[in-house]
Amino acid sequence: MLSCAVSTVLLSFMLITLQGIYGHDYGSDCVQDIPHSVGFLPHRENCSTNPITKARVGKLRDVFFENGIDAYIVSTEDAHFRHRSSPHDSRLAAISGFPGSIGIAIITKTRLVLWSDGRAFNAASASLDCEWELYRKGGPGVPTMSSWIKQELGDSVIGSCPTFLSSAWWRNFELSFLKSDIRLQAIEVDLVEQIWTDNRPPESTVTINALPTQFSGRSWQDKVRDTFVEMEKAEVDVLVLSDLDECPWLFNMRAFDFGYRPHFFAYAVIERRQNSARLYLHDHTSILTRSPSDPDVHITIMEHLNTDENGNCKPRTEDNGPDDTGACTVTDDGVKSCSVDTDTCLEVREYDLQAVVDDIRQASSQPQTRKVWVSPYCNHALYSAIPEVKVYQAPTPISITKAVRNPVEIKGMVDSNLVDSAAVIRFFAKLEKEIKQGKDWTVFQAFNDVLNYRKEIPYFRSPAFRTLTGSGPSAAHLYNLPTQERSRKITTKEIFMQDTGGQYINPGTTDLTRSFHYGEPTETEKEIYTRVLMVLADISKLVWPKGRTGHDIDVVARQHLWEIGLDFSHESGHSIGSYGGVTEGPAKISSSMSTFLSDVPLHASIFTHDENKHHFPDPSEIPLEENMFLTCEPGFYQVGKIGVRLENVNRVKSVQGLKFQSTTQCQFLGLEPITLIPFEPNLIIYDMLSLPQLEWLNAYHQTVLEKVVPVLKEFKDEDAIKWVLERTKTVKRGS
Repeated sequence: MLSCAVSTVLLSFMLITLQGIYGHDYGSDCVQDIPHSVGFLPHRENCSTNPITKARVGKLRDVFFENGIDAYIVSTEDAHFRHRSSPHDSRLAAISGFPGSIGIAIITKTRLVLWSDGRAFNAASASLDCEWELYRKGGPGVPTMSSWIKQELGDSVIGSCPTFLSSAWWRNFELSFLKSDIRLQAIEVDLVEQIWTDNRPPESTVTINALPTQFSGRSWQDKVRDTFVEMEKAEVDVLVLSDLDECPWLFNMRAFDFGYRPHFFAYAVIERRQNSARLYLHDHTSILTRSPSDPDVHITIMEHLNTDENGNCKPRTEDNGPDDTGACTVTDDGVKSCSVDTDTCLEVREYDLQAVVDDIRQASSQPQTRKVWVSPYCNHALYSAIPEVKVYQAPTPISITKAVRNPVEIKGMVDSNLVDSAAVIRFFAKLEKEIKQGKDWTVFQAFNDVLNYRKEIPYFRSPAFRTLTGSGPSAAHLYNLPTQERSRKITTKEIFMQDTGGQYINPGTTDLTRSFHYGEPTETEKEIYTRVLMVLADISKLVWPKGRTGHDIDVVARQHLWEIGLDFSHESGHSIGSYGGVTEGPAKISSSMSTFLSDVPLHASIFTHDENKHHFPDPSEIPLEENMFLTCEPGFYQVGKIGVRLENVNRVKSVQGLKFQSTTQCQFLGLEPITLIPFEPNLIIYDMLSLPQLEWLNAYHQTVLEKVVPVLKEFKDEDAIKWVLERTKTVKRGS
């Protein structure tokens, strides 16, 4: 009965959502986290002239003639389809001043037009030079970019660099222009890069560290052999890795090349028949020989990958014993013994896209090569190097394999989330105590102070993302990133919310959110918080048949908000890496078109529904598997008033012993929370909770008591222990 009920509600929701898609209006009246705004700003008030971007636009237009084009497309994506690009790769920002993560623009000889998602629309309006026309993607009456080009430009040649446009979008543009007089022309060397010679930030230079097998659970050599097996199953002979979360996992390497994700710029070309692999890294000879920067790593990348100092394959023959390079036999208790694979190695080459393209072209041209596997997110320069008949484009075997953790990775995730919970509890306990004592605290101070407690944990390496911290109205913004100059006070009169996470080498990534009220909350605040807690409890105790997706179960994370006409504009949960990306594929829990990344789908207002033939896989349609890890994070946000979110990281586990399970032989799965932080009793209306929800809450708090208090005792933090004890008491309805 549950499956039928869920399917019926989801079908209704899908019909409503699809009506929005076809009508180019992705908004929802019950979602209130984005200020309502117009869809198009041809003439913006309070704009100003930006002489820097104006000069760059002029230089760009000056090279149109010699390149034989009438207009040029620029987007926020880099060569790896990463939206939050490094400063060095922020090409759209350089040419326009655009401050957001999701945007695409066309520069013609006489006009400048940009499409932005709703979350950056207002900031873009204030940042762009007055000459720019601005559209809000998915807004009412907004034309698609493809339609605008056909209507406004007529017989024209549109240029773009295939390095910085995904293969899916490139082919969609070609499809859109097929019956028109418009032609899309590849500009191999990006024009923005050619003219951006003033004040361009340098490329990052970081040390890449090996991830010891005691933390990865499997040697990179074993992972490559596993990959060969998956390639053979798909009848593929060459695999190209271009997504930035793939090479770090496959080759057991980590580096903070950008932001808080322990990834680095890399490509890899793997040939199954030749039993070979080639890895492309920036400044590769220096990276190979550089001393490790991590205190728990004791070998160079050259030693780790079995190469010489130039990156040539050089298998070692010595027996190193059970050290950092060892392949380990793993039991449920962890690593027991290690042996070293000295025969397998790969070739490391300099990071250069043209060299990668040439490599792919050479490998795919071999008569024995049946198919070449590329990611759905790969850029068109890589895609076009492969004969069309040999292209196999699908999520790579790495994207799926790395999501299902091995025993060492499972232990690392559980352990790191436990100690991270303890660290954050210590901060929350101090914060509440001092707020109630009347000490001054701002959200910016809270934003910074939580980091100090994590630094006391030996395996901690970095925040997992920039901590999101808000109080009262400032908590209503999904990206509540305070600054010292713009920092609201935390008081006893409004809800304080913090979303924070850490990176741990052992390996673990954490992501948690809690909301508190340190005074007398209103009945509305209590009801909203309680309903958010109710849906978190429901999805946390849900069981479902194996093979179901995040889309199938998302309704459970929204139903108690829907009951009173509310919703939230992001996924209910997302996959999370192991010492990897805090939002790392392949799966997510969602039935919403909005995500934390954008309030509308990426293709919104770029192509019509019919033109979006080549599209990216929907993570919410990926079946959830045992030993995947995902967040659950329901919430509610109303601009200018309130923000509430509760978030745990969860392990997908096998569920046994259901009443009639033996008669059906069905495999069932469920969620096990590994974030262990009590909820705010000051905001819970216990009589609203059903008996199963109350039982779940008491059981969760009992787990917090049993597992976190011993960790807090090691830190000798009596205030934190007292804080936990007060919040983990068994409660009954009527409390």
